[in-house]
Amino acid sequence: MIDREKELIKIFSNIRDRGWIPTERHGDQCLGNSFEDLLGKKEDNRPKADFYGIELKSHRTITSSLMTLFSKAPSYPRGVNTYLRKTYGVIEEEYDAKILNTTLTGNKENTHRGGHSFRSMVDWKDERIYLQIRDLKTGKIVEDNIYWSFEVIRTALNNKLQKIAILYGDEKNEDGIHYVRYNNMKILSGLTLEKLLHAIEDGYLYIDIRLGVYHSGRNKGKTHDHGTAFRIHVQDLLNNGSFADY
Repeated sequence: MIDREKELIKIFSNIRDRGWIPTERHGDQCLGNSFEDLLGKKEDNRPKADFYGIELKSHRTITSSLMTLFSKAPSYPRGVNTYLRKTYGVIEEEYDAKILNTTLTGNKENTHRGGHSFRSMVDWKDERIYLQIRDLKTGKIVEDNIYWSFEVIRTALNNKLQKIAILYGDEKNEDGIHYVRYNNMKILSGLTLEKLLHAIEDGYLYIDIRLGVYHSGRNKGKTHDHGTAFRIHVQDLLNNGSFADY
């Protein structure tokens, strides 16, 4: 039986030894997409891990940006994204439509310029993560029945997060060509549902709601979910599991 972790370590070592590698990729996902190109993997949105059960995540060496673990709209009620955008979003002149972009944490309420505060609330008894919304003028809670089920986190953990390979690298432009370079890799394991839920409660695991609208085509004017993302800083992620350096 092939040891896929050892196989990935060998592939990574060979790619790292190549130094700067030209790529046609650009943007925030450049490092990850370029590595998948080098693996010969086609892009997809499947909920399974990228490399034979190992999820691939990239991280620019010089930054401390948040890493997306997975994306999932609220479990209940069905179709709630459109309701949230239309009810709590704000008009963006560029799009002439309401847009809702806000980040939830479990340890405090945020402040949104639409006049409301948002917070995530872990309910261990009901096995749900509730979205709590408060009207800043009245101080009253106006939403407390929208939620993600624990099963959402459990499924993501089982499908994508049993092992995570974090690829550290750099990018540069030179003579009109974009390059990537990979420096080291950490393979993380040992994440549990309880650890991820505690990370939400403690304010380390963020939930980013990013709801816009389609600007053209048959869905023009309809809600465009850019991915309600569960995100965390790399070091906080590493603190919640065990890892090996390569």
